[in-house]
Amino acid sequence: MNKRLKILAVLLLFLSFISLTKAEKLLTIPEKTNFEKTSTYSQVMDFLKNLKKRHPEKMHISFFAESTEGKKIPLVILSEEGVAKPEDIRFTKKHPVLIMANIHAGEVEGKEATQILMREILEEGREDLLKNQIILIIPIFNPDGNDKMAKGNRGDNGPELAGVRYNGQGYDLNRDYIKLETPEVKALVNKIFVKWDPVIFVDMHTTDGSYHVEPVTYAPNMAPQGDDVLINYMWKKMLPEVDKNLLKKYGVKSIPYGNFVDRRNPSKGWRNHAYLGRYGTCYYGLRNRLSILDENYSHADFKTRVKGALGFIKSILEYTNSHIKEIVKLENEADRRAVEKIKNSDFPVDFKSIKTYDFTIESYVFKVRKMTEEEKKKYPPWFKGYIVEKTDKLKNYKLPLFASFKPTKFVKLTAGYILLPSEKEVARLLKLHGINVQKIEEEFEADVKVFKIKDIKSSKRIFQGHHLNKLEGEEILKKVKIPRGSFYVSLSQPLSRLIAYMLEPLSPDGLAAWNFFDRVIVREWSNKYRVYPVYKILSEPKVYMHEF
Repeated sequence: MNKRLKILAVLLLFLSFISLTKAEKLLTIPEKTNFEKTSTYSQVMDFLKNLKKRHPEKMHISFFAESTEGKKIPLVILSEEGVAKPEDIRFTKKHPVLIMANIHAGEVEGKEATQILMREILEEGREDLLKNQIILIIPIFNPDGNDKMAKGNRGDNGPELAGVRYNGQGYDLNRDYIKLETPEVKALVNKIFVKWDPVIFVDMHTTDGSYHVEPVTYAPNMAPQGDDVLINYMWKKMLPEVDKNLLKKYGVKSIPYGNFVDRRNPSKGWRNHAYLGRYGTCYYGLRNRLSILDENYSHADFKTRVKGALGFIKSILEYTNSHIKEIVKLENEADRRAVEKIKNSDFPVDFKSIKTYDFTIESYVFKVRKMTEEEKKKYPPWFKGYIVEKTDKLKNYKLPLFASFKPTKFVKLTAGYILLPSEKEVARLLKLHGINVQKIEEEFEADVKVFKIKDIKSSKRIFQGHHLNKLEGEEILKKVKIPRGSFYVSLSQPLSRLIAYMLEPLSPDGLAAWNFFDRVIVREWSNKYRVYPVYKILSEPKVYMHEF
């Protein structure tokens, strides 16, 4: 009888432990509401603070930026060693990886998936992901947009209420990586990219594009000016392995991100043409680092999207955890190539889309109809007057992916650039990006290439607060006096690809395009143009300079 009582007592103790564990399990807002709601900024912060209290030795929270409306943006640092700041990394002999969610604040599943990921790592047996890496997580990058929740902000299949795309200034943060006009992106670049230097950057979004079955879509760095070796590594090795593991281990299907080339005829192909450096993952590729765009499928229900997003980032972290040395070696080699081979090279400034590979998408049979007059007012002009609607009949399409680019126009680079003294703010901007800038302290003469502007075409439509420029002109080789107070930006440095991207006058997404030089190159009361205030110098200046 005593033996039975002891067994019963042990069983009751075990059951009470299980009950207590379940009661104490930290749940996200979607988990608490059967995936009907998404979390506010304060709810995310409460989750993080409660998790931090339980695991102070392996979880650190720092605030690297303040939003326009005064909300502090958290960076969560997960490590076996209790890393709290970039300087601590050197004692660990490990490298950081970065996952960021909620840049477009209405796109919410990344925000929820990253919270669940933290809990799984610290409380549910996934500490193995910290064995060879330090995990950085920004779960809510756009808190101002997040808390402007209302019906109709998104057309996703749940939750009912979600935030807005833009930040407190009205900017799309995922268009700000070159110009750095928002406090959020400025701090992300300078405080995280430059100081922590993650080996990979994962940016989590929601896509509302063409209909298909797969709940996760992805893309690597698309900027074709980036390092070819890194781009090929992503397409040919890392992403295929992550894709395979995601399906095998987590039961989640995924395909490359994009849309049908022709919605009326899906078999023509699948296209992703977001290759400009203004986008975060493309920008990060210009820094010789790996990046992944995660676009979760908006037509899937909210719970499925969170599950898919969670499985995808775990698959990525499992890959990086086992391949981190290989990745670091590849990126170090890319840095060396940037230092040695970009100067005096042909740098591409225009491209055409080409096939990356063929793949199969699980989609539907579609039907096409013409728009009504009311619909023509509602839909953008690129819908071309017709609506494509899916039927319930499934259909697989084997089609080409167009997500690679072949250069069609080049400019010849030199040893580096001279910024005239009027461009002190541009020099400061380059420094924020982590670019080395030297200030010239004596006047001298030098052979340079001067860009003579013949015409400037500015967009009629305002974009991100700018009328984007397209410059036309020609380079002239001449000897000029470089005034004291000018700045020298060498192309013999790791960020040389980004430098050329930003400073070349014909770059479609450079500083000239973003109006940084308008006050200098356009004469007041005249239709004449001044010389572009950035010279291409043929050799490094042999005068006294110091770091700016």
